[in-house]
Amino acid sequence: MTGSMYAAIAGLQTHMQKMNVIGNNIANANTYGFKPGVTSFSESMYTSISNSTAGGNQYGGTNASQIGYGSQVASIDLNMTGGTYAPTGINSHLYLDGNGFFMVGPKPGEATYEADPNNLTLKRVGNFFLDKDGYLVDSNGYCVYGFMPKGEATGEMSVDPTTGDINWDTCLRPIRVPVAAQGTDTANGIEKGQAIYPTVNADNTLQYPQVGGQDSDENKRVDLQSVNLSVDKNGVITAVTQDNDPITVGIIPIGSVVNPNGLTKESDGYYKAGNNAGEVVVGTCGATVTGALNNNADAQDPNRIELTGAGKTQILSGGLESSKTDIATEFADLITTQRGFQANTKIITVTDEMLSDLVSMKR
Repeated sequence: MTGSMYAAIAGLQTHMQKMNVIGNNIANANTYGFKPGVTSFSESMYTSISNSTAGGNQYGGTNASQIGYGSQVASIDLNMTGGTYAPTGINSHLYLDGNGFFMVGPKPGEATYEADPNNLTLKRVGNFFLDKDGYLVDSNGYCVYGFMPKGEATGEMSVDPTTGDINWDTCLRPIRVPVAAQGTDTANGIEKGQAIYPTVNADNTLQYPQVGGQDSDENKRVDLQSVNLSVDKNGVITAVTQDNDPITVGIIPIGSVVNPNGLTKESDGYYKAGNNAGEVVVGTCGATVTGALNNNADAQDPNRIELTGAGKTQILSGGLESSKTDIATEFADLITTQRGFQANTKIITVTDEMLSDLVSMKR
């Protein structure tokens, strides 16, 4: 007889777990980029009173008789569909119009790059800005990883002589405003305020030209107080200095996985690629940058990772992605979950009354 009580207790626990998910969804109704959880129940274990039997020559078969012991949480999935565009008026705030994620990570040394995109953290909320060192970072200080133009030995940006297209460094590095001369180095033709692009060595480290006979970045830093950023729909970042000179800073690529629901959700809107999410595939909007990651030109290399396009995804500046929480749906689920919880408490009450009647039979 106590089986009904245990089944009801299991029902209470599962309904409470669903209430926790609903509460979190409602609490984040105005959290940029939030993806609500969807709770699914499944039946719990069964005890067989009798097993099924096959039919014979004279009688037909019989079905099994089983008693269940409540419910359990089968899964808590994420609704990974995109939220609507919420304008903020800040140029460096970016919205992904389509699938995919921004890739962020720690601020390493300037020449360091991340060879494996699976080691980076994914996020949908593009709440970015420039820090004091010229890095594009999010609100928690994580650097935005992307591609930057290659430079010539003179510090000028490298372009294809035939097409005029930018020659991109395809190593995933923290995006940074190209360093520029604070002073003047006439020997190298470098003037104050001019952007300096580094060359990429064979080991994918960066090499900046000297300014005034010194290698210190502080002598090559652009005045960040005079920089305004703009980002086009393909993710190309342009900075405009106080002299109205445009500087191509870099391009923001998109990281995608086959199964977004397989991502591991972390705090502050971050995601990690879990075992069931698939490998992180890197591409750029409009297939602006092609080739292979890490400047790998060897087509026969089995470790070569090709860059892809980002499908129809575009990057819109001046806004962020709104929460995907649907208040009407959450309140409907809130009511049904409350009633389900209430019904399970009634089972416990009725079972207790039956046990009381059973005990009183001896009196």
